[in-house]
Amino acid sequence: MEAGDGLDHRPDQEDRALNIQRAARLAVLVTLVLAAAKVAVWATTSSLAVLSQALDSLLDVVSLGLLFVGLRIAGKPADHHHHYGHAKAENLVAFTQTLFLAGVAVAVGATAVSRLVSGGQEIATPWYAFATLAISAVVDAFRVRSLVAVARHERSDALMAGALNIALDIGTAALAFVSLLLVRAGMPQADAIGGLLVAIVVGVAAFRVGRRSVDVLMDRAPLASAEDIEAAARRAPGVSETRRVRVRGAGDQLFADVTVAAGRTATLERAHDIAEAVENEIQGVAPGVDVVVHVEPVSETHGLVERAQASASRVEGVHEIHNVQIHAFHEGGSRKLHVTLHAKAEAGISLEEAHGLSDLIETAVETELGEDVRVDTHIEPLKRTVLGRDVTSDRGDVVELVREISAQEPDVLDCHEVIVTSVDGRLAVVTHVRGRRDLALSRMHDASDRIEKAIQASQPDVESVTIHFEPA
Repeated sequence: MEAGDGLDHRPDQEDRALNIQRAARLAVLVTLVLAAAKVAVWATTSSLAVLSQALDSLLDVVSLGLLFVGLRIAGKPADHHHHYGHAKAENLVAFTQTLFLAGVAVAVGATAVSRLVSGGQEIATPWYAFATLAISAVVDAFRVRSLVAVARHERSDALMAGALNIALDIGTAALAFVSLLLVRAGMPQADAIGGLLVAIVVGVAAFRVGRRSVDVLMDRAPLASAEDIEAAARRAPGVSETRRVRVRGAGDQLFADVTVAAGRTATLERAHDIAEAVENEIQGVAPGVDVVVHVEPVSETHGLVERAQASASRVEGVHEIHNVQIHAFHEGGSRKLHVTLHAKAEAGISLEEAHGLSDLIETAVETELGEDVRVDTHIEPLKRTVLGRDVTSDRGDVVELVREISAQEPDVLDCHEVIVTSVDGRLAVVTHVRGRRDLALSRMHDASDRIEKAIQASQPDVESVTIHFEPA
């Protein structure tokens, strides 16, 4: 998470917007010139095929103008009113273009049918009409190639829709060219048939472009991305299950909202680490994705001890739950549980307050584990940080004692560090020992327990012993 307003101001986004706007501006200017030429040819020929070309180009001017305006809006960074940026303006413009295309298809198709039914009118076929259509097709071919290159490089749906719109002009120009040739050859109805074919081609293209735009505007999840992101989240260390993945796109940006489950007793810091691990895994399969991860606790699939510890920890006034033990036994033909635990609370509370806190803890655990549960709680004072001093150099007797006792343990290979601290006249010992790499946790714990008891039996002023095992 970045400092500041938390909004994304990426320099590469500004460069992307400038490149797209430059391509759109050039497309508008060229289309305006071609539209004017086609209108002039239609005025002298009365050709429906040429009219469809002229109308298509005029609407291209409008739609590409909207494209230019929309891309300027889409290039703006996120702000306090648009937290996800303005990228969807591209898709809105692309959808608007499909409406114009659909309008052309309906108008030209209706006129074509009317002429086929009524017999049409006389069509002129001068040489400059053929020249205009041919030149238009060649220019459009170069424009499509340029726009597609920019659209793919910048991943712009709106610019790709504009390129498709111009690509249609090439096809419709070819149809108009052939229609005029057939009219000159003595087939007057060829013009209306050519216009009808143009309408069908434009209508199909409008549907395909519109469907993609609607999917983005309606936040339809990219299926492949969602599956990859879910699999990546599941691989992150600490994740027990992936509960929900929501993905949506806006322009070239992908947003993911992921909910995962982790252990109920995980600390806030641990939950944060798990969320970061999920983000890192997702970035590996979808670089640049904007990820929000929510971590929830698991309950049904975890053990009784963890459930008891989690439920007790939620009680207000409890700072720490430890030494949780659960014993199962059968009584009167039914299975019962006996839970004992230690809870830490503020040192200044009274006996009455401590007893009330115990009741709340016991009720919470009984609610979590069921009716056949007995809970006994020991309340301890929460110890605050106190100042101590290192007395290792002054208490060589304690250091030597710790080394001797540790060496007697068969699972301890060596004792290589001992630290002795004095706190309020009592001693605290920390020692580092080594064991075999395959030493079981239970044996390590038993060895630590024996060492601790032996040290305290020999040195009554030692209050606490912490043993840190390391692999040899």
